[in-house]
Amino acid sequence: MTMADGGCQMGDRSQTRRTSLRLVLAGLATVPAAFLPVRTQEPTPTPAMLALGDSVFHGKVGGALCYVCHGPAGKGVAGLGPNLTDKEWLHGDGSVAFIEKTVVEGVPKPKKAPAPMPPKGGGQLSDEQVKAVASYVFSLSHPTK
Repeated sequence: MTMADGGCQMGDRSQTRRTSLRLVLAGLATVPAAFLPVRTQEPTPTPAMLALGDSVFHGKVGGALCYVCHGPAGKGVAGLGPNLTDKEWLHGDGSVAFIEKTVVEGVPKPKKAPAPMPPKGGGQLSDEQVKAVASYVFSLSHPTK
């Protein structure tokens, strides 16, 4: 068969494949952003939010007693609460959203502690205080450079 009577030669198939591959790859470059995975970045807390979170953590606001089990520097107290300054999170991914959820719900069955963590650290925290203490706890394991 020749090109004149509708056939193709072996070299032409290879060229067709390369052209098809280029078209597919070009199409991938134009995939709408809505279909691409989203990398979420943690919100940057304000200094005021971190100060409020520090006050909540240390029991000065809201009545929570986070520091009793997690230590005043967040490094944990043996037999009571885990270290919050390292990258090991026992019940989730360590994101601010995860920490907020943990503060609100508590930890009824801890993996490495003998006693549960009460919801809101045993205090009466407002939504703002929960967000602030979650941001503060996140900052303990993600210090700014």
